[in-house]
Formats: sequence, structure tokens, C-alpha cells
Amino acid sequence: MVDDIEMPPELSEALQRQNEIDRAEAGQKAPVSGFTYKGVQLESRWAVLRELEDMKRIVDAMPELVSRRIETIWCDSKAGATYIVTVKDRLWVPDMKLTISDTVGGHNGIYIDGDAPAGMDVDPYWPGNYPWDRDPTGEKSAKPATSR
Repeated sequence: MVDDIEMPPELSEALQRQNEIDRAEAGQKAPVSGFTYKGVQLESRWAVLRELEDMKRIVDAMPELVSRRIETIWCDSKAGATYIVTVKDRLWVPDMKLTISDTVGGHNGIYIDGDAPAGMDVDPYWPGNYPWDRDPTGEKSAKPATSR
């Protein structure tokens, strides 16, 4: 539960206006904020079409034995490329964290939730921005990273 915060009306109005601007600038909107795709509930905070398409791509790219274990993927439109992934009860496997991170690709962070382990963060990662993503000459690798 979030407690109410006392603030001057003009601050409240300014925050509301900024939220509306951020929502409008997030990108083209889908007619719905979420739907079930291949058994996984996909949700975008602001119904951003690109985010929903990205999450479909993520589900398609996952090994089937992993995607069947995923209950939901939620994208936080306020943060962009930030996800909460919920694993179905009793279906966690040891390589799930790495598999999810690799499948998502570049992201600003992933929070993985489920019955065990509950609450696991994956740090932001953008392929090509790290030394291990570079080829021997020091150039950014053209191929996506598969593990870290």
C-alpha cells in the first residue's frame, strides 16, 4: 500500500502533466495493455506497442522448456526495457536467470520473481558495451553475446 503524500496542488498538477507527457512520448499505443501469448501473460505499463512486440519476441526466442515455466513478463514503460518476469510456482531451474537475461538481450534491468528463489535482480546489460563483448581487436562484436 502506498501512503498519500501531502503536496501543494500546483506540484500535484505538474507531476500529473509530466506523467501524461512521458506516457505520450513512450511510443505508439496498442489497443490493450496486455494479453496472453503462448501461455505467457505479457503486460506493458502504458500499452506501448513496441514493448508488447519485444516481449513476444522474447517468448519466441526462449527455449520452449523455459517459456513454459514463465507466468508473466511485465515491461515498465516509465523505465524502458526494464522487466519483471514471474516464474510459475515450483518450476524454477538453476539456469533460468542466465537464460532469461540472454533471451531478453539488452535491458535496463530484470527482476525475476517466483516461489524459489524469490526476488532475483539481473543488472542492466547492453551487448557491445562491455569488454567481454568485444572481438580480439577491441572492436564491438557484431554477433550478440550468448553468455556472461
